[in-house]
Order: sequence, then C-alpha cells, then structure tokens
Amino acid sequence: MNKMIIRDVFPNDFDAIAHCVSAAFDNEGEVVLVQQLRADNDVVIELVVEDAGSIVGHVVVSSLSLNPGLGLRCGGVAPLSVLPRYQSTGIGSQLMETVIDKSRDSGLDAIFLLGDPSYYQQFGFEITDITSDYPAEFSRSLS
Repeated sequence: MNKMIIRDVFPNDFDAIAHCVSAAFDNEGEVVLVQQLRADNDVVIELVVEDAGSIVGHVVVSSLSLNPGLGLRCGGVAPLSVLPRYQSTGIGSQLMETVIDKSRDSGLDAIFLLGDPSYYQQFGFEITDITSDYPAEFSRSLS
C-alpha cells in the first residue's frame, strides 16, 4: 500500500465514491443517501481516502437539527465506507479521527451517527436516542 491521503471531495470523485460506498455496503441504499445529502445541500464535510490515485474510503457529515435546537450546530456522520479489500487496515479509524477534528474545526457542537457500538465507542461516542430525517443513534460532544 502507498501513503494514504485523506482529502476533501471534488465533483469528479462522485463516480469513484459511488463505487466505494456500494462495495462497502454491498447495496445501493447508502449511495442514494450520499446523493440525496448532496442534492439537499446538507453536506457539511465530505472526505475521501486516496491510495495511489484511487478512492478507497469515504465519509460524509451532514447538517442535523435537534428539536428543541438548543442553539447547537450538529452533524450526522453517515455513511463511512471503505472498500472491502482495504477494511481492517485502519482506514476507517483514520477517517473517523479526521472527521471528528474537521467537525470540531468547522464549528459543530456535536456529531451523531448510526453504527456498531463496539467500533464507534472507541472514538468517544455514547449511545443516545434522537429523531432525525437521517437516523443516528450515537452522539459525541465536540467541546
């Protein structure tokens, strides 16, 4: 493996991202979610991991509202995708650490996600119960 690069997304990445997300989840549902978040202009942060010029990982943070809002800026992390042959190599962890830092830097107060408790709790996420257009069940304060 070459040196991995985590960077912001460019529009010419969209096809490669769709392939990565589809392969990671073995379905098109998450691809449709990413496309809908972009169409709704809800993307706050979108990152890819590049290896030798190919996209091997991807993550999106979209805007999320609390009810009541409490004056907090929040984001939903979903989906996080890594091509199957690159899974269990630390790419997902690198993406999560980077997206947490970028979320904090962009002024978000908290981020939420839906996923495996044993994986996401290692990043400081706690199980929570929220209601959203884009469901999430874990949260992490960024303060």
